[in-house]
Amino acid sequence: MRPALPLVLVLAGAPAAAQHSYVIRHFDATIRVTEDGGVDVRESITARFTGAWNGIYRTLPVDYRSPQGFSWTLRVDLLGATDADGHELRIESSREGHYLKIKIWVPGAEDTTRTVVLHYLARNGLRFFPDHDELYWNVTGDEWDKPIEAATALIELPARATGVRTIAFNGVYGSTARDARVDQAGTTVRLSMPRRLEFHEGLTAVVGWDKGAVPEPTKPERAIDFAESNWPLTIPAVVLLGMLLLWSRVGRDPRRLPLVVRYEPPEGLTPAETGTLMDNTADLRDITATVADLAVRGHLKIEERPERHLVGLLRRTE
Repeated sequence: MRPALPLVLVLAGAPAAAQHSYVIRHFDATIRVTEDGGVDVRESITARFTGAWNGIYRTLPVDYRSPQGFSWTLRVDLLGATDADGHELRIESSREGHYLKIKIWVPGAEDTTRTVVLHYLARNGLRFFPDHDELYWNVTGDEWDKPIEAATALIELPARATGVRTIAFNGVYGSTARDARVDQAGTTVRLSMPRRLEFHEGLTAVVGWDKGAVPEPTKPERAIDFAESNWPLTIPAVVLLGMLLLWSRVGRDPRRLPLVVRYEPPEGLTPAETGTLMDNTADLRDITATVADLAVRGHLKIEERPERHLVGLLRRTE
């Protein structure tokens, strides 16, 4: 009879788990590419709650890797959340690894169905290529640990966008499945999943159009965005710039002035003082120059005294 005990425990635990759970009944996103290149997103999430809940989490992937191996961070501005009637809801956000985790508080979420509308703006959500521009967007995210029974999306491009083409992928991270239905009319694209998305499955849209519909970031803007996403790489450049500034202020040799010949010491200095300052040594020539200087100033008198030797045949002047 012992083998039946684990089965009894599982069956006993199943009702308790079923009494506290929720499922996403409908995930509907409206994604609008603005004239200035931003991505304005409104997500309407309808959840059916079993048991008492404080709210739901929406996990947005914001850190990516470029083909060259550099980091690229999606800049997201949270604009708020409301319920189905437009009443503002409390939200909290935090960074966890490569994700921005948003908690949306839902009052009265107990054995009921509630709808929340999350609104945010991505400032650098577009990709620019030599021959086209592109929106590569993870519509639902793939971090849901609950199933999504229905997923739809409406994507609106600027009116001047031409050559619009769209594909959509669905499934777990890295999946290339293309089960989603794509309906395109001019600059508007509608996506819908024919089946529900299971645990950690998501829906991704790739929409491209001809260049010129939105302004492309300038080189300085690209450089700033790259530096913000890959800030450790900027440390050597910052250190080098700081050292150059420090060298420029206190380390650079003084600019050499033209050399002017002077035949007298600077005013207020004696020849001995000047000679000692020049080579840090009091030489005999400095003393000799001082004697001559004192004589010039009238403090000394120098006389020539001839001396005769060898009966006047040799003469020396002292």
